[in-house]
Amino acid sequence: MKTKKFLWALLLGIVCVVAAPAKEEKMTTGLTQKQQAVSAVAALAAVGNLEKLPAAYIQALEAGATINELKEITLQLYAYTGFPRCLNAAAVLEKVVNSRVEKAIKDPQGPAPQTLEPNTDKYELGRKNLEVLTASAQPSHPKAFIQATDTFLKEHLFADIFARGVVPFKEREMATVSALAALQNVNPQLQAHMAMAMNVGVTEEEMEGIVSVIKTQLGPQAAQNAQDVFKSVLKARKK
Repeated sequence: MKTKKFLWALLLGIVCVVAAPAKEEKMTTGLTQKQQAVSAVAALAAVGNLEKLPAAYIQALEAGATINELKEITLQLYAYTGFPRCLNAAAVLEKVVNSRVEKAIKDPQGPAPQTLEPNTDKYELGRKNLEVLTASAQPSHPKAFIQATDTFLKEHLFADIFARGVVPFKEREMATVSALAALQNVNPQLQAHMAMAMNVGVTEEEMEGIVSVIKTQLGPQAAQNAQDVFKSVLKARKK
């Protein structure tokens, strides 16, 4: 009888030990393995960390990201980090993909980007997409100190790029938040995109997960800044 009790206790202990790490991982990250990897890609590409970026791309591919999804995330970043960082990251992704092809690793290509219909009013399309992201009405051609900034944002970023498909608005915003959090010195934009991300379905737990990725990849200072901005976003949303 004592032997049976001992065996049951031992078995229960093994089950608890095996189950605990999975539960802890979910609670501390708040993200799927794919989301974690894509967040790392966006953050590392934003700061130009080309040493750690290859491993992040590989992790994203192995977690289920398609080649075209990673191309889209990389392409989108140029609007926030500039072409030099975008082109350098694109070169890293190309090397990673080619290396895996040489090793006979077959990563899914994924759906191709969409193209806009001829005669599309790109400004109006961008304005409507921005209304979805901000969950509020957006005026047409509001006055701006540099008027072209409004035009470029609506016609190019929120139309040309966001209308390409492949990556849904939610995942695009998660990548944007990761990139802006990595940069650290763009808090007004980080705050705006954190709010947009939540408007298109990113949860508090997922946002905390992004902050965790920032801490892992870039250190506590960047993570603390992102956490402080996120607190201000939550405070504003509660009002």
